[in-house]
Amino acid sequence: MRLKLILRYPVDIRRARRILEGRSDPARRYPGRPLVLDLRTPQLMFDCGRHFQSIAYYASRVGSATYVRCGDLLLGGISRKQFGGEMLAQPYVYHLPSDHPIPNDALVLGDYEPNAQDRQEFASGTTYLRMLIGRDIDRTIPVMPYPMHPATLRTFDQCDLPEMRGNQDDRRAILFAGSQKARYGDSWMLREFGILSRLEVIETLKSAYGDRIESTLRDARQSRPIVILDSQSVGIPAQSWLAALSQARFFLCCPGGRQPLCHNLIEAMSVGTIPLIEYGDRITPKLCDGETAICFRGRQGLTDAIKRNDAMSAED
Repeated sequence: MRLKLILRYPVDIRRARRILEGRSDPARRYPGRPLVLDLRTPQLMFDCGRHFQSIAYYASRVGSATYVRCGDLLLGGISRKQFGGEMLAQPYVYHLPSDHPIPNDALVLGDYEPNAQDRQEFASGTTYLRMLIGRDIDRTIPVMPYPMHPATLRTFDQCDLPEMRGNQDDRRAILFAGSQKARYGDSWMLREFGILSRLEVIETLKSAYGDRIESTLRDARQSRPIVILDSQSVGIPAQSWLAALSQARFFLCCPGGRQPLCHNLIEAMSVGTIPLIEYGDRITPKLCDGETAICFRGRQGLTDAIKRNDAMSAED
């Protein structure tokens, strides 16, 4: 990753400077407590900058500007990422060179363990949290939940979450909607994390419950349908995504491509749709089987989980 950053640096830094050109410090327009992403490594850039964009968005919602404090090499790398570049383009985001001081009273999210010298350089009132992504589990350190997809965030302000959460009586379906490209079926998930890949989860359900599989959520024929939608052929527009999730009783939380956590878990829970999940222990706090999720392990565990769901009353 570091070598790629160096090789791409001339193009990437020009892109970053074009994005930030003429940008003034947004502190006057966003007078809330400053948020600083203090970055020294590219380890949080693996997923197209989704975490960065999500953090900056929520900070802006409470009136805080986001400062990205890093060197030019990392800044160029962030701008290259699709959602990293989109984050830098927001009016509430500002770049601080790595040798510039951190604003007073800032909440600092960093990717390193600060030493004594680092702490001496922190401004008055600074709170520092080392930030990990969900792929790296360390229960002694706050782990950033996998964020909503940036496309969902763009329409989030128009969503009525209380109404979506209250829509429980008509929910029947188990739903999965997402990409089923071949890369979601390789052995990486089992080898690195000990869980089924996305395509293995879908294949297991189709094999065990093929007569219940539906390809539409709205007019499902079964009393308790299992709806599996491939986003490559049956895409749900971003502005309709949360509303579609709110029509299902359970969401089948298939893993992502390179780590278990995927944005669909957070989005499903936001509208009161219950996760059916193999990796509920990978978020903080952990999801509890029978309380906040239906948890399973392996192929047999998945088929047994469907039987458990079938036996549950609406009240349960």
